Amino acid sequence: MVLLRRLSLLLLLATCASACRGTRGDTRLFSLEDPRGDDHGDGELRYPLRQDMGPGSMDLLSFRAYAESGGTRFEATFARPIPVPARRTMDAAGTTLADMARFGFYTFNLDVYVDEDGQEGSGRTDTLPGRHLTLAPGSAWEKVILLTPRPYEARDVLRALWRQEALAELQRQQGEVSESTARALETQVEQRIERSVFFPTRVRVSGPTVSFFVPESFLGGQARPTWGYAVAVTGATLERRVELPAILGVVTAPAQRGLMVIGIGPGTSHERFGGGRLGSTNQSPVVDLLVPEGVQQREVLGLQARPWPAVVPASPGLPQAPDAGGTAGQGDAPAPSVPQQ
Repeated sequence: MVLLRRLSLLLLLATCASACRGTRGDTRLFSLEDPRGDDHGDGELRYPLRQDMGPGSMDLLSFRAYAESGGTRFEATFARPIPVPARRTMDAAGTTLADMARFGFYTFNLDVYVDEDGQEGSGRTDTLPGRHLTLAPGSAWEKVILLTPRPYEARDVLRALWRQEALAELQRQQGEVSESTARALETQVEQRIERSVFFPTRVRVSGPTVSFFVPESFLGGQARPTWGYAVAVTGATLERRVELPAILGVVTAPAQRGLMVIGIGPGTSHERFGGGRLGSTNQSPVVDLLVPEGVQQREVLGLQARPWPAVVPASPGLPQAPDAGGTAGQGDAPAPSVPQQ
């Protein structure tokens, strides 16, 4: 009888613990909505001629955050189901697509720039290499989360790009650079990545939704609805190489020195997005992004690009975003909801 009571107590405690974990994981911190049908960049962007990409596949509809033990679970939902990596061979060594993209997706990147203080002059306004966007001064970010199909490889590429950038700036300032100085520079770059960039590896894909976990140790706590969030979707390349400028200007190459991102060019192509402007070398290849009320997506991604303001979920009075209807510039304002407890 005593044994039975102990077993019943243990079962009750296990049930309570499970329920508590589920409740904590289901506590929504904030929800941001984006209109359907605006996955066309500045209005001219067209998907590559690929069967696994097409209108809707990178059309971000919602971006949400949930409290979870030890951190925050973010969820991004698209207009179409996310393609699952198949076991088709990608190279002569027999490597399959599923081998390369081990986290359940392979067609897109999701950048999340987090402004934790909302102060001008605090944080950075540049974006990750190849995005060609500048955040508004009041939306400068302290942290960036990059959800990408190959996070470990992406980290290596970012380290190389930032090291190259820092070394070039140092050479510009003082000319020759000693080996010891170059090594110290590498250490600084590594510390910068560790402090400010996170590549999620706890990822789950279900239909049109991808969820990923970010620990408290990176954000300094769970995500807050009073912070600013600038969220962008780009096409993902699985290659680690750094793309070089196109020869003779035949193709626009915004992916020059880009981080795991597919570029954009004039005409149509299997390798790039179409709709690129002739003669441009810095057109953004971003397919879809979140913008606050009063700002249109084409204003941020267009020819006379304005600085990109982040969205603050706790901002009051933002209406529901209407469907974009596939027309550039219509319904480009997301609708943050009141945080749910």
